[in-house]
Amino acid sequence: MGDLEFRVYKVASEFGEWLAAFDGSELIFLGSYALGKKKVEGDLADFFHEHYHFHVGSFTPVKWSKGNFWNGKHKIKLQGTEFQVRVWLELLKIPYGKTWTYSELAKKLRKPSAVRAIASAVAKNPVCYWIPCHRVVGKNANKLKYHWGPELKAELLSSEGAL
Repeated sequence: MGDLEFRVYKVASEFGEWLAAFDGSELIFLGSYALGKKKVEGDLADFFHEHYHFHVGSFTPVKWSKGNFWNGKHKIKLQGTEFQVRVWLELLKIPYGKTWTYSELAKKLRKPSAVRAIASAVAKNPVCYWIPCHRVVGKNANKLKYHWGPELKAELLSSEGAL
């Protein structure tokens, strides 16, 4: 195995600041600062530990300066179990401006009795927004759950006309 090179950026958006991490040229993590610096940077540290088997000390992300991050095409490197990756790839099929319930997602994956496992996989999506986990809602769409907070999920869905 060759040397690993990670780049960590702070990215601005209309929805606040985000933390993006790249392994070489591949996007491996994208999380929101909506719930605070400690939460998102802790999640990135946990991600590095789980997938690259090292502990991260303190770090300072560099401000993204390579054009508009949100309009760019980023190669994504998904890291998770086979089941998680299958769930995350299915999320890409949710049309912009639409939502699916966890039950609908389970049926599309031909795992109708695995709603909880699917919800857990959705919650562990390491590349939020690009893999649109925010488009999955519970049966009671008024009660939004999202790893980065219900307020951000509502903003994202509202911006897509899905709320």
